[in-house]
Amino acid sequence: MRVVLWGPSEHVTDEERAALAERLGRRGAAVSERPRDDRPPPETEVVVCNTKTRLDAAVLDALPALRLVVTTTSGHDHVDLAAASARGVVVARCPIARRDAVVQTSIAIALALLHRLPRYARDAVAGRWARAAARERAPTLLSALRVGVVGHGVIGARAVRAWSALGAEVVATDPADPALPTFEAIRADVDVLTLHCSLTRSSDRLIDAAAVQAMREGAILVNTARGECVDLEAALSGRLGGVGLDVFPVEPPPDLAALAARDDVILTPHSAGVHAGLGPALLDEAEAAIGAYLDGRPVPHVV
Repeated sequence: MRVVLWGPSEHVTDEERAALAERLGRRGAAVSERPRDDRPPPETEVVVCNTKTRLDAAVLDALPALRLVVTTTSGHDHVDLAAASARGVVVARCPIARRDAVVQTSIAIALALLHRLPRYARDAVAGRWARAAARERAPTLLSALRVGVVGHGVIGARAVRAWSALGAEVVATDPADPALPTFEAIRADVDVLTLHCSLTRSSDRLIDAAAVQAMREGAILVNTARGECVDLEAALSGRLGGVGLDVFPVEPPPDLAALAARDDVILTPHSAGVHAGLGPALLDEAEAAIGAYLDGRPVPHVV
């Protein structure tokens, strides 16, 4: 079996990639690497990639032996799922490796915005002791907080558990789960709305002007999902109490400095899922998927 690691990952070292190749080699796989602009050979059976490598119908047609794509990401919008399915190609993702870091980051951002920490920090930098403003800026305690989680997959379900453990009331929504309330049903009644959904037809610009207008004035929005899920102009219109953004439609955003100048916004550079052990965790998850394929077992986290 020929496995190609297609495109470098900034989170994985050369030594870690070599160790993966050795482990898979002991199972009879021939592992090679290809730069992102160099298409794998036609006999490739498994591709390991990330979001910077796009697999559309034309690419899939050029890989007739391909049977498994493992993307070392939570998102999968860089893969044409319909084209893959039509060609019998299984697509799996690696959501566990980043799960806890994403949840931690999203909660940290939400709490920082609730507690107005960016505003206090700017006051301090300007030499202002803003204790007099503390009453006006007082946050809602977690025990009285209602949090809406959009997406109830691997990461979203973890976010629900984490917020609940902190004492908040949590409501989740996911179009893939008809047992959950709709997004329209929850958006008007939450203090925090945190996005943990994949980019799909239903989540593209989910947070638009109508959604923002329907949300509670002063609510907090956090997006660690995909940039295209949020209409930035609508989200930053001033109706919301704070906006946390880890992802953007264009990265880096062209108006980065202007956004950073606002004290109701927290920006992070698409880094919510990064943690000290990310590289090995990604490769372990990719290896588990390939191993399941080799053994004829169900591949975990198939899209």
